[in-house]
Amino acid sequence: MMEQKSFPFTAIYGQDDFKLALLLCMIDPSLGGVLVQGDKGTGKTTTVRALQNLMKNITTHFPFINLPIGATEDRVLGSIQLETLINDKKIEVQKGLLSKAHQGILYIDEVNLLNDYLIDILLDASSSGGYFLERDSISKWLDSRFCLVGTMNPEEGDLRPQLLDRFGLAVTIKTPTDKQTRIEIVNRRLNFDLDSNLFCIQFEDQEKKLADQITSARRELSNIYLSNEIRENIAEICIAHQVEGLRADILLMKASRAYAAFQNYKEVTTVHLEKIAPLVLNHRAKYFPENNQAKGNKEENKENEAENKDNGAENRSTELKDYLLQATATNQFLKINTPETQSTKRFVFERPIIQKNKTQIFGKTSTTINILNTVKEYLITKKIKIHYKKTISKAKIHLVFLIDSSSSMIKDQQISFIKGMISETLLKFKNKKIWLSAVALQNGTATIILKFTQNIDYFIAQIEQLRSGGKTNLRAGFYLVKQLLKSKNLEKETLLYIMTDGKVNEGKTQNPFEEAVSYFKTYLKINKHTTVIDTEKGFVKLALAKKLANQMKVNYESIVY
Repeated sequence: MMEQKSFPFTAIYGQDDFKLALLLCMIDPSLGGVLVQGDKGTGKTTTVRALQNLMKNITTHFPFINLPIGATEDRVLGSIQLETLINDKKIEVQKGLLSKAHQGILYIDEVNLLNDYLIDILLDASSSGGYFLERDSISKWLDSRFCLVGTMNPEEGDLRPQLLDRFGLAVTIKTPTDKQTRIEIVNRRLNFDLDSNLFCIQFEDQEKKLADQITSARRELSNIYLSNEIRENIAEICIAHQVEGLRADILLMKASRAYAAFQNYKEVTTVHLEKIAPLVLNHRAKYFPENNQAKGNKEENKENEAENKDNGAENRSTELKDYLLQATATNQFLKINTPETQSTKRFVFERPIIQKNKTQIFGKTSTTINILNTVKEYLITKKIKIHYKKTISKAKIHLVFLIDSSSSMIKDQQISFIKGMISETLLKFKNKKIWLSAVALQNGTATIILKFTQNIDYFIAQIEQLRSGGKTNLRAGFYLVKQLLKSKNLEKETLLYIMTDGKVNEGKTQNPFEEAVSYFKTYLKINKHTTVIDTEKGFVKLALAKKLANQMKVNYESIVY
């Protein structure tokens, strides 16, 4: 069978920062890996696989292990080999992905969507260089030192701070906007696909030269001189960027030394430090002196021009803030029960707007094979009967907000109040793993504001920019909710909040209210997890939202203004 060729590392056009960060980690593995933020389809995975191929010129053992975000604990950590146990009566360890990645690359696409329990495992392994595999009757130490490479789209959710700090370097990759750059990248890819052997031969000398450069840098790394002046510069840079802890100081020293060795220098210079500082500080800095100074000068130059424009915006902003404060003061938050994880129930908010007698647990109970009991059964009865360990799945919940932002919601500022209530609710979920979606009812139709995201700050920003007007077409909203659930198959973990005054006045039939109810009953079978939030305001109320909830047979709550 012919070996599949990998795209040559030196043939990758552009992505200079990403390639440099990877090379620095090859020179000094203690840097801890690279976090890549950026657009899809920019060749991130291709670059990492190309690095593996490059390293084969240096070492025979350099594995590339892909860790799926939905991997089970047994697959990540390892387990007992069932076949050996049954046939040879011996307990043998089957290595997990972390152990297989030892002395190589552990690659995680969409690392920010990784389950919390997998993040904890990664943190333990990366800090100690290995882990104890505790399975049934065995306890064994497995080495696990690897270069961690993770990719993420910040709009889909933040990365837990503890794991974020474990990435020594971070880069951002943008889709190239230069015409010639795009053409060159595409041409190289097409040429490789046409004849990979011929294409790779063209870059053999460059690959060999770069491999020799890495080998030389590794050999000279410990001899690179780091002057007191450079050490002071590093401390000043970290203080100016307001980074937490001293990890950034250490990494700046290590990375600048690795870069100096790569450039065949005997000591670190300010040029080396300036080159690699952004790679270390991109994801750690709380303050960027240069950017903020430039921004301040720009704002100062335009201060007079913007003053008049800001007066109207300030009035609107003050009006919105008043209702945000009102939502906070009333403490009418949504009660959202997160999935049960590791036999722990978590409740949110002291005085919720939604009261329930029972906590809903979402996600199916999953099972893991109990190897020893299964083998024991076989040895006694000579029949295979699988025994399972009962566990609770780590399923995330999916919150869908169906927001009525029609004209009837503007009059008494209900829409502003709703925005405030959603914002204050979700701020309680910072750094929690939940999916968020939002659909707006406006101008006689429905619009998806956000499909799926875990970035709460981004979600809140989009909600606060929501515009109001027109009629209410609830059926159109239900249709879009159905499409959202269908695209991710998340019906069983979905909580739907319908925030409306119930004044449905647009649809395909003469009775849009009944039309919407009928559509919900037919296509959205999530009654137990749906709540109508009555936003109607005023002394005399029509109670249409309550009627809607009753006919749909879903939960009902009203806002007390």
